Amino acid sequence: MKVCEIFKSIEGEGLRTGQAAVFVRLHGCNLRCSYCDSMYAVEGSDYTQMNVAQVMDAVEAFRSESGVKCVTLTGGEPLIHEGVEELLAKLRDEGFEVNIETNGTIPCKWRNANLFYTMDWKCASSGMSAKMKMDNIATLGKGDVLKFVVGSEDDLKEAEGVVAQLSLRKEQESAGNSSGTAIGMPHIYISPVFGTLRYEHIVEWLLSSKAMTENNARFQVQLHKVVWDPDMRGV
Repeated sequence: MKVCEIFKSIEGEGLRTGQAAVFVRLHGCNLRCSYCDSMYAVEGSDYTQMNVAQVMDAVEAFRSESGVKCVTLTGGEPLIHEGVEELLAKLRDEGFEVNIETNGTIPCKWRNANLFYTMDWKCASSGMSAKMKMDNIATLGKGDVLKFVVGSEDDLKEAEGVVAQLSLRKEQESAGNSSGTAIGMPHIYISPVFGTLRYEHIVEWLLSSKAMTENNARFQVQLHKVVWDPDMRGV
């Protein structure tokens, strides 16, 4: 697989914000978002061909050095790469806790107790909204994350509508679930495109939105861009 970089840092967003993790960034993506902050992992030749054993050796080295047990698989878009299923199985077998950051174009393919997904819904300002499908985010469960990166008023309205629609769908699925197993909503996060909407405005909108507050949506910033230079790599 094409590996752009493997490094240790803190999670900048989502359920593990501020927690140490090893990041495995794969090269290549099937989208071209207007605000992408990792184009070096989307286009060009800034990558190394590595097999699963080599990736595992790199990840294990970080655990041996510092004890970190969390891994984030990111990109680009990690789910388009051959070898990902094998890598996830190896990480599971070795006891790593895995977060897959994915762009919303691919349903959640694999499940195990040590794995959760952080899936984007690309709003209008990304230029990729037409690529989004409700069926894909509907595969998220109550341990996963649905993230909206917002950069305009239209994005806020779109996010609100998607959450309301997903919530209704989950309710209907739960009502028809004969197994008695709850089909829960994922955790909802709202994140601004860096340098666009004022944080206060997003928070005020969040507090005024019934769909967002009913579904416990959370406002977040990209913590790694606060700690380090926003354009810095490997953090």
